[in-house]
Amino acid sequence: MLLKEHVWIFENQVGDYFCGDVIKLGNQKRKHFGYISDNQVPDKRLRNSNVCFLSDPWIKKWFDQLFYTANLNAGWNFQFDRYESFQFTEYKKTQHYGWHPDSSFAKPNELTRKLSGIILLSDPKDYVGGEIEFRTYKGDIIKIGKKPKGTVIIFPSFVYHRVKPVKSGTRYSLVIWARGENFK
Repeated sequence: MLLKEHVWIFENQVGDYFCGDVIKLGNQKRKHFGYISDNQVPDKRLRNSNVCFLSDPWIKKWFDQLFYTANLNAGWNFQFDRYESFQFTEYKKTQHYGWHPDSSFAKPNELTRKLSGIILLSDPKDYVGGEIEFRTYKGDIIKIGKKPKGTVIIFPSFVYHRVKPVKSGTRYSLVIWARGENFK
């Protein structure tokens, strides 16, 4: 699928209180090493991060309108009707996530990930490194750079992206995936 836009960014969409509350909630839960998929053994060369999952309904309301707006404005026009649990992710020194898509082909009668969304929860002054990059189907790299806390980044789940290693500090983010019927 050829894309006109590979990523859609909403800067400063959620406030300091929201970001702080999610970080507090995520840090109260027991985090585990982030797996690449359910059936794979962890590979710290590709992914090295700590995660837990949140399902608090007050978080979802922040995503709905942004997902629909990005989907329309970017011209993706994907059909989706539900979200997965939210993934709270912590990246500390040397932690990263190499090039990967968030989706693969779904099995028949299974919903597929269509859109991915990331809320940047940390103030960029609190960490060094940890930049997000996207790779187009032509191999071009889209460098996002440091964005303010509360920025929401939405993109098709099949687009390859990565989080570069954190050099110091801690970077927190919240990820959500919108699912729908298989692409036709």
